[in-house]
Amino acid sequence: MLTEEKLKQILPVWAGLVSLTALYFLTSNLWKALLIGAFVAGSAMLGWAARFVLMGAFAIAVLAVAVALGLPMPDRWLQAIDGVRETVFLSPL
Repeated sequence: MLTEEKLKQILPVWAGLVSLTALYFLTSNLWKALLIGAFVAGSAMLGWAARFVLMGAFAIAVLAVAVALGLPMPDRWLQAIDGVRETVFLSPL
């Protein structure tokens, strides 16, 4: 079992790695993913809004899993939203 202190050391590194891989999967841009992953890990280690940073890393990971399971890639989201608007607002009742 992990102690509380060991968990506080591992969790920021894990959040940084999760953010890095999820952002690389979503954007296919390694430099952006490395920069944001390092920011997430660094700010979580320093305690700067660590709770929100960790929740954001989790949200990005969930989004990457959703895209992997069939949600359109981010560059197609505007098209999908426009399609939903047309279907909802322009369909005859």
